Amino acid sequence: MADPKTSAEQYLKQTKVNDLIQEAVNEIARNKPEDTYGALAAIFKKYALPPTIDHLVGREVLDSRGNPTVEVDVYASVYGEVSFAGRSSAPSGASTGSGEARELRDKDPKRYGGKGTLIASGNVASKISPHLKGLPLNDLVALDRKICELDGTELKENIGGNACTAASFALAEAGAELLGIPLFLHFARNYYGPENTPKKFRLPVPFFNILNGGKHAGGNLKIQEFMVAPRKDVAFPEGLRMIAEVYQKLGGLLVKEYGPSAKNLGDEGGFAPLLDTPDQALDIMEKAVMAAGYKPGQDILFGLDAAASEFFDAKTGKYEVEKGMYKSGDEMVSYWEALVSRHPAIVSIEDGLDEQDYSTWIKLNERLGGKIQLVGDDLYTTNPKTIAKGIEGKWANALLLKVNQIGTISEAMEAARLIFNAGQNVMVSHRSGETCNSVIADLAVGIGAQYIKTGSTARGERIQKYTRLLQIYDYLKENDMLE
Repeated sequence: MADPKTSAEQYLKQTKVNDLIQEAVNEIARNKPEDTYGALAAIFKKYALPPTIDHLVGREVLDSRGNPTVEVDVYASVYGEVSFAGRSSAPSGASTGSGEARELRDKDPKRYGGKGTLIASGNVASKISPHLKGLPLNDLVALDRKICELDGTELKENIGGNACTAASFALAEAGAELLGIPLFLHFARNYYGPENTPKKFRLPVPFFNILNGGKHAGGNLKIQEFMVAPRKDVAFPEGLRMIAEVYQKLGGLLVKEYGPSAKNLGDEGGFAPLLDTPDQALDIMEKAVMAAGYKPGQDILFGLDAAASEFFDAKTGKYEVEKGMYKSGDEMVSYWEALVSRHPAIVSIEDGLDEQDYSTWIKLNERLGGKIQLVGDDLYTTNPKTIAKGIEGKWANALLLKVNQIGTISEAMEAARLIFNAGQNVMVSHRSGETCNSVIADLAVGIGAQYIKTGSTARGERIQKYTRLLQIYDYLKENDMLE
């Protein structure tokens, strides 16, 4: 039997603990820090093993529309002990593209009308967690790749897109927390690489949804979102203030002109009045902008999310863009041209055509792409393969980036890189069914997206993202990192 003293001496020699202790003592003696033990801890941390994933836990929670979604907790092995490291959850859309990652729903009619997520949540612990155990948390791309390999399908049909997205979000949160850096910087390091991470960052220009139609509201308005954005040269806090003022003026005007019910809110916090035409909506938005003391098209710009796939009839090839008004693809191009001409504050139109009406997208881009931003949402579903085809075919000139459309953050980053390399714009987006995480705010800053849309200046799950952008703005100023 080995002598305990000899065994201990051999262990100390092998691990060079005595040398490290002596080195630490010498450094403490030289520097004489105020917090002696804190300084010692910092020295020893340099030699500790990096944190690794111990396990993941999934649970069924509710999103902002009251439907189930998936939330994930990450537990890590840190300094030899298992501790909680991060948490996040997946959003869910109302109008979804056919190429989106598949949400896994239980289909049990006795629970949440079949929309339960117990199976997807269970997959987090039973399938994703064992596949990731023991891996370091700093390399988000490698972790997401493992999730994709495990599922084995492009649209995450086995594990569930909701489980994959929640896990990817939570792993990113945990990685940033354990590295002791802001989440946006963690994203930047993974997107650009540690050596090429920018020294300065800028905040995206926000597009605020202040008036809802389509699937996000009731009534006859077919266009899903009417958005406003501040001019580019104002700082983010000022831009937020400007839009909040316009929002309040719009609420007052709607009540005055259409009655108290016109101030009801849609899924994303925008007002949902019973209007009939886009012109009615845009007219009262212009009045609200002027009532707030600003000029439409100069101080405040407009954006639309048509979600045209929702009012396109594949059998007839017609778009019911207004109630009782049916137009062909070519007629829709002319319709959008005329609308922009009547309302020159419009600078962005998202999903102005059906997701598979590629030939008409090309015509729309030829006619309007040099004047305004044409954003592909259902058209692209944040899928790098589809985006590559769209860039080559000149379908649009911007991407709406939604992580849960493709399943993981890293895949969404790949999609953004393709768009940026083509000299086009990225608008990072929320979903109509949101949670109170703020991951997309950090993501937009981290990858350098030009724009973000995350709802109105109302509803907590939307405000959370804007509050996070305010926090990032102050952090950048405090650390001389604001571009």
